[in-house]
Amino acid sequence: MNLTLKFLFICLFSFSGVFAQENDSLFKEYILEKEINVNFNRIDLTKEETGFHKSSNLSSTEEILSRFSGVSFIRRGNYAPEPVIRGLNTNQIDVTINGMRVMSACTDKMDPVTSYVETQNLGAIDISKGSCHSEVVSNIGGKINLDMLTPQFSSHFLFNGKVFSGYRSTSGNYKGGLVVALSDENYALNINGGYNNSGDYKTGGGNEIENSGFEKYNFSLNGAYKLDEFNILRISGIWDDAYDIGYPALLMDVGSAKARIAGLDLESKDLFDFFNTLNFKVYFNTIDHVMDDSKRNNGFRMDMPGKTKTFGSSLTAGVLFDETTAVTAGLEFFNSLHSADMTMYFGNSNPMYMVTWPDVRKNQFSFKTSLRKYLSDKFSVEPFAGFAFVSSDIESELGFNSLQIFNPNVSKKSSRNIYSGGINLYYQLFDPLTLSLSSSYSERFPTVSEEFGFYLYNRLDNFDYIGNTAISNEKNIQFEFRADYNESDIAVGTSIFIYRFTDYILGKRMVSVGPMTPGSFGVKMYENFDNALLAGFEANLIFLFKTNFVFSAGISYSYGELANRDPLPLIPPLNGVLSIRFTKPDYMVQLEQILAAKQHRVNTDAGESISAGYGLMNIRGEYTFNDIVKINFGVENIFDKEYYNHLDWLKIPQSGRNFYGGIDLNF
Repeated sequence: MNLTLKFLFICLFSFSGVFAQENDSLFKEYILEKEINVNFNRIDLTKEETGFHKSSNLSSTEEILSRFSGVSFIRRGNYAPEPVIRGLNTNQIDVTINGMRVMSACTDKMDPVTSYVETQNLGAIDISKGSCHSEVVSNIGGKINLDMLTPQFSSHFLFNGKVFSGYRSTSGNYKGGLVVALSDENYALNINGGYNNSGDYKTGGGNEIENSGFEKYNFSLNGAYKLDEFNILRISGIWDDAYDIGYPALLMDVGSAKARIAGLDLESKDLFDFFNTLNFKVYFNTIDHVMDDSKRNNGFRMDMPGKTKTFGSSLTAGVLFDETTAVTAGLEFFNSLHSADMTMYFGNSNPMYMVTWPDVRKNQFSFKTSLRKYLSDKFSVEPFAGFAFVSSDIESELGFNSLQIFNPNVSKKSSRNIYSGGINLYYQLFDPLTLSLSSSYSERFPTVSEEFGFYLYNRLDNFDYIGNTAISNEKNIQFEFRADYNESDIAVGTSIFIYRFTDYILGKRMVSVGPMTPGSFGVKMYENFDNALLAGFEANLIFLFKTNFVFSAGISYSYGELANRDPLPLIPPLNGVLSIRFTKPDYMVQLEQILAAKQHRVNTDAGESISAGYGLMNIRGEYTFNDIVKINFGVENIFDKEYYNHLDWLKIPQSGRNFYGGIDLNF
């Protein structure tokens, strides 16, 4: 049976059971290990429902996220891929940590926010797809929030933890770390640290990919103090340093990438006998990212440092008026500074210096609110609305003067507004089955690169890019239908969605302007395109049978095109994951198949070309000797297939057959 027939079978099987449950439990997915809960479309999974797709402590946060239907990654190397939701990239989605805004500092997107959270300090994942959610205000594509591990209080003093380590054969990757937890009735503290070192990896067939290794240190702290019965103070912090990171799909590597992230939260319940929940957050973070090509033979040298600083705060509140009516509202403010420059060295010539992000300081304020109203036992409505305002100040005089070359009407100070809103309708057809229909309107601000960038090189299409200060906000109207079913031994979830964009932002060639990067084809400026369409579906199945077996299947497909019928760039093909797991009290074995169809709808202007489909087989297992010792092991890409995903830049193959093993020592 070929890949296409397999996908059709999965699709028909999944849609033949279009059933659902109450909206607050839309569809449950297995992922992560037992101490990690996942909130998929705002759903909390129980501990018994977790553990399906985290193979070991060697797994990265990105590897776990990639198992979600509708979530993909743009890979430029073996480190820090860029998350994508339904074909929409980080220009169009938000990625936060504990609800904190963290701004990437790399003009080439080599430092997505997901790279700063390791699995040992990951506590929960929230994924909102599209803009049919009240928490999505300032973008059109959705949101990924990574919550750090929440420390738990105990009735008496407890001290425990674990030491873990593991090894991967295909890249000589070693990862190890320590997790420590302290708690009593009024305080709780989690501290963990990890070290991750990887060499150049080998593809299927044994070919080594040069400049693909990295070295990383990650430390995190999460604390909680119970002020009284109704108020808890929480602190969180991440210290993440990575060095010598290779990006084989780019001209540049990364000498160092450093993140310092800190936050303070106050959680209150039943405040003033009115607010059922109230959360106040304040946070600060800095990202330092240094690109260089000292290990390359490009014929010239470039240094490209970037830096962001962000300070923010938010206030969210929830009020339950009666058994049928609930209101939530939130305010957020953050201040961010975005700086980047480039120095090019040409033999004996004088170095050339220019500012690529002109010290742009942004102040953004947003407001969101939603109402949940049950009109009957079976029918409820949820209207929501949001507003955001941003002011931008260009603080670099040199950068401002450079922008004036192509943006003669640019002002050092500017501002924008965006609006969003929509409604969700939920109907419980019968006890396990819920149908939902959603509609929304949303906008997004242009990114710093799209609005203020100056000669930013894109390796995929081999063009330099220039920002457009007169560009309009990107806009979207979304419709989505969901049907979900959940019983004790089976859960099925499906969704069909369509997005209609206006003022879609893409690069357009400037014929009369010459490039800056040697070998570049030319220059593009970001422009608004009239219309674009994105549509698709997702389906998921989980089935428990014969007590010890669990079967899981997921499939997703997106179709995108511009008004001129050209495909939207970087849209993932039809893809899915099949898994079956056998579990006993002291051991587990799981077989997994990953499938991707051929992608023939490509945008050649964006540097794309047709990608072949593939199928991979993985096997993993774990064995618990006692309360102290547990081992995990497995083989990925069992048949050593040479393959790449459609979103992998330059079609550089991913890892070949990989044997791995790890050990946990609990205390």
